[in-house]
Amino acid sequence: MAPKLRTPPDLQLLVNTVMPWAEAQLQATGQIRAAAAWLSKGDPEPKFRSGESAAEVAGESVAQQEATLTAELRGPWERGEVSAILLAAPVLYGRSGYGERSPAVRLHVEAPDGYCADILMPYRIRTGWRRGGSTRNRVHFTHPVAQESDSRFSELPAPR
Repeated sequence: MAPKLRTPPDLQLLVNTVMPWAEAQLQATGQIRAAAAWLSKGDPEPKFRSGESAAEVAGESVAQQEATLTAELRGPWERGEVSAILLAAPVLYGRSGYGERSPAVRLHVEAPDGYCADILMPYRIRTGWRRGGSTRNRVHFTHPVAQESDSRFSELPAPR
């Protein structure tokens, strides 16, 4: 039986860590890079790392940045050193039956207890209105969409 779709407290802490960063990036530049946040066992403070700016200069795609972050975290995951992981990346999101696709921040969250989900945070950026001459974009996140996902860290069970 698949785990219920809920957000455990450790994963909620990671979401609360990453979303302010994502919003700030969208306000400043209109885009985000891939990023990761995780909790090490026994440490209540989340760790955070975003795709390196040097990677952008080298032309590394968001998918490559995400693959690099996943590879870096796989070892600590397999050694049981982390209690939760979140991978963030920009995606285009479209609802079934609609031709339009809108930008979203995808939060892939995993916990060693088997919980694994993708949370999509669709957003709109307003660039026309500026308060007090500010150059920052206004970012409006709409209703999040969550769905079960495949693990990126746990080994898949052998076929029977």
